[in-house]
Amino acid sequence: MCGIVGFISEEIFDNDRLDSMVNTLNHRGPNDKGFKQFKLSNNKNIFLGHTRLSILDTSHQAHQPMIDEKFILIFNGEIYNFIELRRELKALGYKFISTGDTEVVLKAFMEWGINAFKKFNGMWAIAIFDKLQNKLYLSRDRMGKKPLFYYQDKNKLIFASEIKAILKYPNLNIKPNFKKIYRYISTNYRYIDIDTETFFQDIKQVAKSTVIEINIDLVHLSETKYWELNKFDTYKQSEKDTIDEFRNLLVDSVKLRLRSDVPVGVFLSGGMDSTSIVSIASKVLKQPIMTFSGITGEKKGIYDESEYIDEVVQDSEVKHQYIKPDPTNIFHTVNEMLDFHDEPICTVTWYSLYLIVKNMKNAGVPVVLNGHGGDELLAGYWAHYQYNFVDLKDTNILQKEIDLWHQNHKRSLSEIEISSSRIQKIVSNKIREIDTFPNYSAVFKSTFKNEYNLNIEILTPKMNSLLSQKMYQELFFETVPVSLRAEDRNTMAHSIESRSPFLDHRLIEFSYALNNRYKIQNGLGKWILREAMKGILPEKVRTRKDKAGFIAPADEWFRTINKDQIFDMIKSKEFSDIGIFNVAEVLRIYQEHLDGNKNHQMFLWQLINLYLWFKKFY
Repeated sequence: MCGIVGFISEEIFDNDRLDSMVNTLNHRGPNDKGFKQFKLSNNKNIFLGHTRLSILDTSHQAHQPMIDEKFILIFNGEIYNFIELRRELKALGYKFISTGDTEVVLKAFMEWGINAFKKFNGMWAIAIFDKLQNKLYLSRDRMGKKPLFYYQDKNKLIFASEIKAILKYPNLNIKPNFKKIYRYISTNYRYIDIDTETFFQDIKQVAKSTVIEINIDLVHLSETKYWELNKFDTYKQSEKDTIDEFRNLLVDSVKLRLRSDVPVGVFLSGGMDSTSIVSIASKVLKQPIMTFSGITGEKKGIYDESEYIDEVVQDSEVKHQYIKPDPTNIFHTVNEMLDFHDEPICTVTWYSLYLIVKNMKNAGVPVVLNGHGGDELLAGYWAHYQYNFVDLKDTNILQKEIDLWHQNHKRSLSEIEISSSRIQKIVSNKIREIDTFPNYSAVFKSTFKNEYNLNIEILTPKMNSLLSQKMYQELFFETVPVSLRAEDRNTMAHSIESRSPFLDHRLIEFSYALNNRYKIQNGLGKWILREAMKGILPEKVRTRKDKAGFIAPADEWFRTINKDQIFDMIKSKEFSDIGIFNVAEVLRIYQEHLDGNKNHQMFLWQLINLYLWFKKFY
């Protein structure tokens, strides 16, 4: 895992200036660095810089920028199927001097051009300069796990793994993106990454699943989407064959992500997804791994899942470490996090994870696997049951599923009527999905609200089921993008690479091709995962019916430990000077939270982040 930075510009900089741009990304790659600047035919210059976290082929043979007679490559990420691709390229006559994936990326592009990205199984942000054609290619992986930002005007293009490296370029006047800020505060964290916008005006993200081709005159020649998910409910094999194929895909996905020349660990939450990864790695693939778990509060089964974690640790015989985050200095820690995130952080979950990863660094485990995506592939959220009930309307199994859901989860039957009414209104376009979340737009001054209250539109393919459509939205626009953004920044802040087996594109394609009965059946979500993991997972975890998620008791923290800090923030001159808030309304909402009448912890977390972000950057 690495950091990349580069630009095309008329300006020439000395090595000290270039080195300072590269050094902003040292945390992403502390083991090696390199950069190259040279003159182009139109009197512009190109610069390519790289910092390296050595995971595969730790020798100097994999040093970047990697240069041959035609191309120059800088690459952040991992191509997990590099062994298979190298074998294919060797059969075509290519020779290799390194053993890792970087040279495979370079020679795959030499052979297949932008079609090479279709063949990669991995996560990446890639910049390739074609010296003969005078073209720059920027590409990002299918799910956008690895970040790639860029700024462009008529005189220059600057790109980097993190925004801070772009801001190192002299004399840029980058303003806050108030459209993004309005959306962040007023709606819900789910709608932050629905487009390529960032919190900085004129700095954008390369879209996921995309390769951009740019010539040295800074004209965008093309923007190609090389992958999209477009097959739903099409898999028609027998139930046994379907379960077997799902299991084989998941095992292979974990196997590929265990490829490493350094130690590998797993985030273990106690839920189905992470425990499946641990059990496959240790029991099926016989790999030595270390597991890490966080306890964010005292309440068992919600903030403390040690009951299930201990079961997995004993069953798999892995080395394990518990970590308990300390919430007493939350403002200091968020400020520290913003040094790496560069943008406000979406939920307090990532505060807890940041502290866990910070503690992990001393364990000497530079690679860690996680369970991201399992809920969005296999129906793991409470709301998914309600969408499934609407899909099952007028079928003979609806009542059975309702009865078993009620029996398994002890939830009120009134939820079904309320949710069904809400979902029907969304389907008939009477309300938007976004309207079902709390709206905090009243905290803005009216002039600001009137200017930036823009419609949010999410376009999804036509599908046969509302459940699939909801999970698709979560996968591509809502929960997964913000999780991957925070996961990358938190882990790379401490020079740790994080890998997501459930987000293997083969597993995504297979899961969305399944009928919903493989996801929710007999009143339980993740049905196919439960069936596939028989004999692999401990039964106590495999048959678990509750769901906690990795959350923290921030609502209580904000009423007690952090109360004075939040009051001081809201009443401060710096907060008022941001110039967009109705301070009296913010104080009213906070008092409502303190009184226990409502839980505004999400809004308060976002307010803290935005305040500290303005202090840091503006």
